[in-house]
Amino acid sequence: MSTQPKQYQKDAVANVLGIFRYASSQLEEAQDEQSQRNVVAHNGCVLIQAPTGAGKTLMAGLVAEQFSREAKVVWFWFTPFAGLVEQARIAMKKHFQGLRIRDIRADRLSMGSKSGDVFVSTWAAVAASNKESRKLRNDGDLSLALDTLVPSLRDAGFHIGVVVDEAHHTFSYGTEAVRFFTTVLRPEFTLLITATPDDSDAERFKQAIGVAELHRITVSRMDAVDAGLIKEGIKSVAYLAPDDQKALVDFQLAALSDARDVHTQIKKQLKTEGIDLTPLMLVQVASSENSVAEARKRLLQLGFRDDAIASYTANEPSDDLLAVAFDESKEVLIFKLAVALGFDAPRAFTLVSMRGAKDTDFGIQVVGRILRVHAQLQGKKTLPELLRYGYVFLADSENQSGLTSAADKINAIKTELSAISPYTMVVRLAGQPQIQVVTEGQSTMFPIASDLYRAPNLPTGETLGASGQAAHSPSSQGTLASLLFPPASGESLSSNNSATKIKALMPGSTSFQLKAGIPRIFKRELLPLATNELLKCIGANVAISDREFTAGLREGTKVTRREEEIFTRTVGDRVIQVRLSQAELARRAQKVLFEPDYLDVRDLHATLIERLRSEYGRRDIECDDSRLDRALDLILVSYPNLIRMAARKCAAQFKEIIDTAPLPENIELPPGARTSRLNIYGVMPPDLNRDEAAFAELLDSDTTGVVEWWHRNEPRKPWSVGMVLPNGAQYFPDFLVKVKERNRGEGCLLVEIKGDHILNKSDDLDKSVSEHKLYKRPMMLVREESGRFMTVEFREAQGKNELDRLFQLDLMKHF
Repeated sequence: MSTQPKQYQKDAVANVLGIFRYASSQLEEAQDEQSQRNVVAHNGCVLIQAPTGAGKTLMAGLVAEQFSREAKVVWFWFTPFAGLVEQARIAMKKHFQGLRIRDIRADRLSMGSKSGDVFVSTWAAVAASNKESRKLRNDGDLSLALDTLVPSLRDAGFHIGVVVDEAHHTFSYGTEAVRFFTTVLRPEFTLLITATPDDSDAERFKQAIGVAELHRITVSRMDAVDAGLIKEGIKSVAYLAPDDQKALVDFQLAALSDARDVHTQIKKQLKTEGIDLTPLMLVQVASSENSVAEARKRLLQLGFRDDAIASYTANEPSDDLLAVAFDESKEVLIFKLAVALGFDAPRAFTLVSMRGAKDTDFGIQVVGRILRVHAQLQGKKTLPELLRYGYVFLADSENQSGLTSAADKINAIKTELSAISPYTMVVRLAGQPQIQVVTEGQSTMFPIASDLYRAPNLPTGETLGASGQAAHSPSSQGTLASLLFPPASGESLSSNNSATKIKALMPGSTSFQLKAGIPRIFKRELLPLATNELLKCIGANVAISDREFTAGLREGTKVTRREEEIFTRTVGDRVIQVRLSQAELARRAQKVLFEPDYLDVRDLHATLIERLRSEYGRRDIECDDSRLDRALDLILVSYPNLIRMAARKCAAQFKEIIDTAPLPENIELPPGARTSRLNIYGVMPPDLNRDEAAFAELLDSDTTGVVEWWHRNEPRKPWSVGMVLPNGAQYFPDFLVKVKERNRGEGCLLVEIKGDHILNKSDDLDKSVSEHKLYKRPMMLVREESGRFMTVEFREAQGKNELDRLFQLDLMKHF
């Protein structure tokens, strides 16, 4: 044993050994199958839960090494990823002289086996429908199939022990792992080690393998901190910007720059302390195609040497990743999201999360990458604060919740040992020893059939092959939940029943004639096809005052840098200056430029650039084209209404009105249509929503003579009355009402009915102030819950629509 365990590690190891020894003594006394099942079900399975960096692998190795000296055990050790197999092998060879590592691919013979032999693998390699698994599950010229090796080891007098690293991850991958565990391995001793299980994970594991009691041994974070194995805490840094500035801030660059500064300080501090160690900065990027290249580009801009930056793009850890983690010529390691689980990086002090998840378990794994204390720092009692913490920099502040909830979960773990289960006892029946289960203080006197290692129920149509695998497994990647909770009887995952097609039969429709005296032709607005003069007008009317001009000169903006120690929840805020995102500026500015879709965006951009060039010249400021482009982007993003306001004025000046197509002389409606007293066809249109129908009924109820007739102004019909909005879109108000004694618009008023929840969308703001060249500004109304209608007015000072007054029919005369 090259590494001396800490006291809490010794306690946990002794606890596991005590449970296994008790089970081993009972196994030796009673040899019948049911007795052995009872023993293993109650004292053969232990879970060690400890924070990442607390030495779970060391504890598991100590258990395997010591117990192998006392009992004949061959071990199967499972890691969550293939790349971590070699990491586990190296650790065992380095620290445990009493264990012998065997190659599961080429050394599968019982002959020559000895207690303490360890096969290191993954569940995917032994219990999945792939080529590698098929090789291991079939006899070869020089090696036995695993299905043959395990029984032959038992015939040779060995027990089977299993160690599962991050058990809740590996056992949830599918039923094949559980099936292999329960039908092939059937271990007498199982040790699970993990940093992040839930009670539900443990319960599912118990149900899956049929174990009666899963002993849980937990190690607190503070035990590992006091032992000097993990850092005192983790400081999470997020960047908070006002809502109107969030999209402009380059949060990724802010996080990388901040991490670079802290990384540099840590390098200097290590040198000051006389510690010859190059710290590692981890950069976690998303799984998109260009994320690694983009991160490398930014790191180079921040001053890192190209040969000091390593990247890893595979979806699982491998030997290459582990080599980089220990290679001190590398200062930065860029890796993808999926690799956050399981690899050791003891040099790491800082981690930048460019994107991440709010998931608590993922937060625990992220924390785990920088929580370990490097061997050169262990045992030093007077380290400065900078070196006692790890640092996570978040490009997305919302991910801070995942880290803090992870910290809460880690903090909730208290050091606890597990007692030996007292519910099995050795009794002698007819002179033969037998293990019986004690219930309510009494021996059963009769064998109780344990559920341990019962073959799991297979989905319908599956049978177990000779190797214990499903001969016709529809999916090797089904979740553990599908094993534990199969579809209820009678449920079907698919159906061949074709959908019944119902064809509605509609009786003959009814024709409604246009009333006599109603005009058939109205006026609609159009913009001219030639836009040169319109562009000149917009360029001249864009309001670029000193306020807007200054906005174009900004290089950055202020944000709040929030630093939170995730375990103590100590929070500190300070204001910092960060750069704006040029890519986001360009994207949002382009969106503003595209809004008036009746204009060529290139012509509009050129017009605005010339206007801005003149503003620079008027202020005697020199500028090149790139500076002008950036300044225009900033102005348009900071004041997105500039073009809209100028276009509104110019569109009103240049738009034309033309005749609509004539109204149809009659319309066809299905039977049952309601009659209307004042509608031009004498019928209530069927497409009215609730509020529109209420307004139509209000018009029909007029007995004062104010309303002469009303018409439902359908959108986008040849006879529809249309208006041009500043963005060039056509707007069709809901109603056209002929109002007695109205002196404008040939006595016609356009009316728009709005819901108050959409009153201030950008289009609605435009609608509330736009004017038709003939019919003038439409009246906008909102129906309250009480049923009354309120008029809407645009408040220029506030830049929004507000309810103004109670609507009465007389208001339409002079609106």
